[in-house]
Amino acid sequence: MTTEALLTALHTLCTSPKHLGTQLTAGMLVRLGALCLALFTALGRLVRDSRDPRLVLAHAQLVEDFGQQVHHQQLACALDAEVAGAAGLSLATYDALRAGTCDLESEPDVASGRACYKRAGDLLAAWLGITYFEAQRRIDDAHLLIGRRTAQGTICAPRFEHLAGLYADGLADRRAIAGVARSLEKLEKPDTTFDGVPSTLTARAPDGRPLEEHAAMALRGLGPIEARKQIGTLVKAYKDLHEDKLPPDLGLFIGPVVRGVHTFTLRTLATHAEYLRSVAAQSGSKRTKAGRHARKPEADSGGSSGAEGSGTPDSRAQQNSPEEDNADNADNADNADTAPDNERPTPDWLRPESPMPDWAEEEAGPNGGADRTPEQEEPEPDDAPDADETATGAPAPEEPSAPLRRLNALMDILAAPPAGAAAKPIVPKMLVYLWLKDLQNLAEAHGITAHGVDIPPGELRRLLATARVIPLVLGGNSQPIDVGRSRRFHQGYLKMAVMARDRGCIVPECTTPPDLVEIDHYKKPWSEGGTTSVDSGAAMCSNEHHGRHSGQFKVVDVDGLPHVLLPPHLDPEQKPRRNTYWGALQLGEDPPGAGPPPEAGPPADRRG
Repeated sequence: MTTEALLTALHTLCTSPKHLGTQLTAGMLVRLGALCLALFTALGRLVRDSRDPRLVLAHAQLVEDFGQQVHHQQLACALDAEVAGAAGLSLATYDALRAGTCDLESEPDVASGRACYKRAGDLLAAWLGITYFEAQRRIDDAHLLIGRRTAQGTICAPRFEHLAGLYADGLADRRAIAGVARSLEKLEKPDTTFDGVPSTLTARAPDGRPLEEHAAMALRGLGPIEARKQIGTLVKAYKDLHEDKLPPDLGLFIGPVVRGVHTFTLRTLATHAEYLRSVAAQSGSKRTKAGRHARKPEADSGGSSGAEGSGTPDSRAQQNSPEEDNADNADNADNADTAPDNERPTPDWLRPESPMPDWAEEEAGPNGGADRTPEQEEPEPDDAPDADETATGAPAPEEPSAPLRRLNALMDILAAPPAGAAAKPIVPKMLVYLWLKDLQNLAEAHGITAHGVDIPPGELRRLLATARVIPLVLGGNSQPIDVGRSRRFHQGYLKMAVMARDRGCIVPECTTPPDLVEIDHYKKPWSEGGTTSVDSGAAMCSNEHHGRHSGQFKVVDVDGLPHVLLPPHLDPEQKPRRNTYWGALQLGEDPPGAGPPPEAGPPADRRG
């Protein structure tokens, strides 16, 4: 074939969808799309081989034009998937479509029972291998710029008319248009079109025209930087005049981990804020009794700087077992009702092993100084001798900072038992998963908590020095925990052992926290005579638990470990897999950072 014949054939190929129209079958459309992708890929390879800078720039413009069209098609396909009900297809259809054996000329096979996917966002995330948030963002952007789905299953006009016209014409960067549309959407009331209630735009400029109309004019007539600045100015002015001045949400928010230090953000109202400020004021100064008491043993030994000084006291690191919690709480409640405040015994787990300091013996009352009021926390005179200096006059190790003292005082309050409280206190539970190799090499061993928190070697050694260690031995010659048919649900030590093995939901890519995980009788259902044991249980979130029972995926036993067998359209290899998001390992993997294996003896078992 000559080059002229090739160009003629390619021109015919490009115009064939327009001229042939409905004569092209569904299978032909799929094959034409694949050929176009292969051709585009081959062209890029030839351009790179040429090393001609003029050709590179011309191809770069072509790639940019392709990117603009791809962005439009991504949103259009997301909307079409939602309107066409693609999430309701049968599992067999998904598998056949992925394998290329699906008969596209026949009627779609819809799931008769529970569908594999609840909504179009779930389907697109799994089908395309993207996150759910990215998939749902495409659907939401399509509602703003292409069209909206109605309750009758049809498509109506998009929410932003002027931006949608600019987006369809392709006269501005489509990605920038989508970003502006998302910003303006935050200023509007929720869209009620799907519920049958028409919704109009309320965000308007001082001249009465909608902000989105001004935004479209800026994007059409200005450069990208100038347009972004002008639109930002309009949005800011509208917020200053119309946005409700609502306070931020209250609560304790978990932040990122920065170089091993965990970040939390606390937002509270005035009453609680004053309580926290009072604790901070008393404990932040080293010249008050509360400030001295908030210094940890780590600070006394020179470990005040860094994250290690912020842990709870070793004497409070012990943890009751699940079976003992109810009994302990009941005993505490009985003692609180019968014993006077000044005669309540100190629990054994709260009694320090080291002798009481001199200042504490002098100042402690019947409750060991716990009954002092804030007014009695008088600061010491400036000329008083520093108790941190030794008898020889040598300075003590570096003092912990005021913020660290405040943190230590807060942790003391959280760990201390309530005095005379009628309600049962919230007892934090801390499970640390270890391997046998880690116990044999504590100098470098790391521990992983049930919530995925990494415990560095220094903190782990202090924790093991005083905590009551509950070994959870799985596999090997150990006898598995088994309650047979006497109990249906996995509870207490039984659930702890399953979670020590699976860490979280075993379905790959699931990020449900371990606290919300259920235990499934995956080998034999309880209703069919299954038993309750570590060997028969597998950790799953509620959604995946129901999905397994409806046949969306299978759970198989591989050498005593439950593995997930995903459907073929998600895993063509059909390889048994386990979720590693929360730290669980695949079969045959070694724990990261583990010490050297033992020289002799049986294979190492898992321990938690």
